[in-house]
Amino acid sequence: MTEENAASPSDAVRAVLARLDEHVEGVEPDTALPCPDALEALASCFGLSTFEREVLLLCAAMEMDATTAGRCAAASGSSRAFPTFSLALAALTDPHWSALAPVSPLRRWRLVELDEESGLTTGRLRIDERILHFLLGAPYLDVRLHGLLRRPPAPESLPPSYEAAAERVAMSWADGRSDAPLRVELVGGDERTRSDIVTAAAAGCDLALYAMDGTDVPTDPAERDQLARLWQREAVLLPAALLVEVGEPDREQASAVEAFLESTAVPLVIASAEPRPSTRSRAERVLVPALDNDEQLQLWREAFAEVPDVSDADIANLVSQFSLPPHVVSSAAAAVRRDASGDDAVGLAWQAGLHEARMGLDELGRRIEPEAGWGDLVLPERQMRVLREIVAHVRQRATVHHEWGFSSTLRRGLGVTALFAGGSGTGKTLAAEVMARELGLDLFIIDLSQVVSKYIGETEKNLRKVFDAAERGGALLLFDEADALFGKRSEVKDSHDRYANLEVSYLLMRMEAYRGLAILTTNMKKALDTAFLRRIRFVVDFPFPSERERAEIWRRVVPEQAPVKDLEPALLAQLTVAGGSIRNIALSGAFLAAEEGEQLQMRHMLAAAHTEYLKLERSLTPSEVQGWV
Repeated sequence: MTEENAASPSDAVRAVLARLDEHVEGVEPDTALPCPDALEALASCFGLSTFEREVLLLCAAMEMDATTAGRCAAASGSSRAFPTFSLALAALTDPHWSALAPVSPLRRWRLVELDEESGLTTGRLRIDERILHFLLGAPYLDVRLHGLLRRPPAPESLPPSYEAAAERVAMSWADGRSDAPLRVELVGGDERTRSDIVTAAAAGCDLALYAMDGTDVPTDPAERDQLARLWQREAVLLPAALLVEVGEPDREQASAVEAFLESTAVPLVIASAEPRPSTRSRAERVLVPALDNDEQLQLWREAFAEVPDVSDADIANLVSQFSLPPHVVSSAAAAVRRDASGDDAVGLAWQAGLHEARMGLDELGRRIEPEAGWGDLVLPERQMRVLREIVAHVRQRATVHHEWGFSSTLRRGLGVTALFAGGSGTGKTLAAEVMARELGLDLFIIDLSQVVSKYIGETEKNLRKVFDAAERGGALLLFDEADALFGKRSEVKDSHDRYANLEVSYLLMRMEAYRGLAILTTNMKKALDTAFLRRIRFVVDFPFPSERERAEIWRRVVPEQAPVKDLEPALLAQLTVAGGSIRNIALSGAFLAAEEGEQLQMRHMLAAAHTEYLKLERSLTPSEVQGWV
């Protein structure tokens, strides 16, 4: 603090004390000097009258000047050696009774506190500690807000799309309307991205930014009102803006947040991943934009500029796969720099991207680490050819869509979608795992029977969460049990059929727009409406395996290192079961042999086959075990 700044409040205090001295016989008052800028700022921002300003200074004098207590006692002609309202009314300029009303600026904004037990006029007046330090040029966040508010980190830079969103937030503050003063709703993106945008907006307006969670807003009306007033005072003193981050609060908490927003007339942003349902006046809404391909390329180039052996072609491949916000790309690059040993920086970058992208999906589906390869699939050549074609569509989409310009001519329906149809155990999930491994992607299995809700709108909400999270890394999405949602729904008989059609249409729309690979599985292809099937790019039928194919599955399912004796795949293939059951029988037979301490033999397979058939509610026929029993 400079000497000049330290002296200014004292000068103003001496001017007020001089008015007290006028009421003490034989004391010559000091000469009044100009008031400091901090006092003028308080008076202007909180609308203080001349009298209220001098009351505030009188209370400040009690803390700043050791002679104030004696002067107050002498001026009031009593033993009250402290400021009181009666003393202020008698000694200060243009007194008025409303200055100490609970709704007046002095008490509404807690600039001074009154000892009410001693009475309105004779109770002690005390300046709030935060206000005193503000007058003395020592600004800080009120300690009563510590733990509730935090300072978000400032981004080093933002992509142009995010900068434009930050400018819209700042402009909305500047153009605050009477029905939504200085209030902005920021929707979309992840929490850190929203914070970066608002931080940039606040910096552009020369404001500090503080953030709080919507769950910390008190549900008690009195506590909430106190918090709102305290923050509004801080927003003026600092000055600052507030970011309130809301997730999915319950009804009571949502009402509390809404009431808090309504009572806060300072620059504020309410941020969420989804638009907030509200019956009250809405704030100006700003959407977090999706970064286009060029912005993503620039992000990755800048983040990996110091990582060796990562070429522009490698960056293009990474961008074609991952759509990550700037802070996540920076985190991925930092992970590569820490772990890179000069061997495979590109592979590390890919794995870092997968790690960052999978965080939002882990709680929405079952992730499978893909290990199976093409050699583990036993399918007719026609189906294998289609599966490889699907992989080519995913792998080359950056070349075809962007380099060759098909995204500008087709615009919609660029997502790679497939339907895998076939009975249980025919290899649908295994095929998806093989493709995920070939593409270097995570495989997430989403059970549609768990996603579909009987409540209107909930199914779309659940699907939106899945696709929004998956967009970050283009994971391979396998929607299991599509029959739970699909069916011959085109004939609308009641409202439930109409909403079921909307749910199916929403799923197909998101699949068509999805930048990764989305696969539906079904056991009942004939139950699906042909109008829906036309919107799927690939349809792959997984037939029940023939005896020759079953024999090949048996050959591949038993590991080479397993101790076997007289196992005959051709005879085992007589069991009329699909690949999934074959794997179950082989594994169960191995456990039986291991328990006996014997080599794996046909009798172990027979016992395991009996168990599997009981599960399938079937019985072994003589033709199935002919020649090996």
